[in-house]
Amino acid sequence: MTATEDRMTDEPRFSEGTREKALQMLAEFAESKGLSVSKFEARGDEIVMLAGTRWEHDDIIVQIREQIPRQRRCKITNVDLQLTSEPQEPIPDLIVVPEPLKPGAKPWAHETELLVEVVSQRNFRADYEGKRLRYALSGAPQYLLVDPREGLCLLYSEPVKSEGTYKRVAETKFGRPLAGVDCMDGGELDTSEFLRYT
Repeated sequence: MTATEDRMTDEPRFSEGTREKALQMLAEFAESKGLSVSKFEARGDEIVMLAGTRWEHDDIIVQIREQIPRQRRCKITNVDLQLTSEPQEPIPDLIVVPEPLKPGAKPWAHETELLVEVVSQRNFRADYEGKRLRYALSGAPQYLLVDPREGLCLLYSEPVKSEGTYKRVAETKFGRPLAGVDCMDGGELDTSEFLRYT
């Protein structure tokens, strides 16, 4: 099943109780329809259900996760990320933090070592524009955007919080080593087996 988005909107901003109830209703709806749901996200007045990612998407995440050295680093998926710039909590495809989290804890963007998003075929604008802006505003040190549509990796570094941008952007094509990822301890990220969408 390809990546799809089902949206549920409401006029006022969600309160925490309303948000949790809406998320539960979406989960029950997805289960009743037999959908494979990868994650839910609250974006302001919108709750987005992301269902059925492509296997190429998940394979890239596994490859990146396995290459990051040192066992003390915590490499997590499907966890809410706290932003200092807004109350919304996106769920990056992969979060790397220096130490394991305490039970129930959610990492802050500015305390991460790396945030990774693998672009889906249908929701690419959110990764290229919305998430990059939100991560920069919250001071996330590095944001790696992997685009299997174009066969391209973009590594954003040195956030300028006041402008919601990054000073440095390194572009690397699939198949070439990606240098400059801080949590690689000086090593390069091997992209030779990253697959493009067909």
